[in-house]
Amino acid sequence: MNNFFLLDQMVRRNIQSRFRGNVLGWLWSFLMPLLMLTVYTVVFGGFFKSRWGTDIGENKMVFATALFSGITLYNIFSESVAVSTTCISGSVNYVKKVRFQLELLPLSQTLSTFLLSLSWLLLLLVCTALVFRGLCWSWLLLPFTLLPLVLFSAGVAFFTASLGVYFRDLQYLVGVFLQMLFFLSPVFYRLGSLPDEYRRILRFNPLVWFMELNRQVLFYRLMPEYSRLPAAGEYLMCFLLGGGAFLLGWLWFNWTKKGFADVL
Repeated sequence: MNNFFLLDQMVRRNIQSRFRGNVLGWLWSFLMPLLMLTVYTVVFGGFFKSRWGTDIGENKMVFATALFSGITLYNIFSESVAVSTTCISGSVNYVKKVRFQLELLPLSQTLSTFLLSLSWLLLLLVCTALVFRGLCWSWLLLPFTLLPLVLFSAGVAFFTASLGVYFRDLQYLVGVFLQMLFFLSPVFYRLGSLPDEYRRILRFNPLVWFMELNRQVLFYRLMPEYSRLPAAGEYLMCFLLGGGAFLLGWLWFNWTKKGFADVL
């Protein structure tokens, strides 16, 4: 119970620290995604005339919304991993002077990032409802697309938080890796538009599974056309990726944390 209380307090502190000292404060959590969505619509839909595909529509707002959905999921993962890289090395007092469950540090960063992303997800739902002119029952399945992503993000965050103690340059390598992963994920392009050989290769990127499942539930208005719902295997694969990464990351972190005090 004490761990849950500590985790709750740490998540609150992380969220409050993001807006401390800002003039607009919490309004930035809604203004930032709104500004980003506006930029995507103008640049990709207006200047480049980009279109997503005939499967969900050809107008520029459809492309901007599909792009925004990919950016939202990518940000949950990338920010969780990037911030966690230095969360142990930047909290020396927790490591050396306090009896503390160090696993809570990367976990709290992941949960904080997800909660801050809820404003992005809310704007995404509103925009989708406006673009497609209505709500969809398939949106009830969205928690089953987001939970495995959060688990996967936390699992990778355990690895980067641990390795960041021993390799201080890791934060720069992680930045490069995340930038590469952005282009290797179907954020601003449709996976179905790629040749089969590229699609098979990209399937080795776990983010592809989360993004594709999320877009199916979000955009294709699948219910009550049950035959067009994502197959159970797609959900299972996402949960296996998320649960497996979380378990392996947790075990790795607990195995390596014994040496944190010696290094720091």
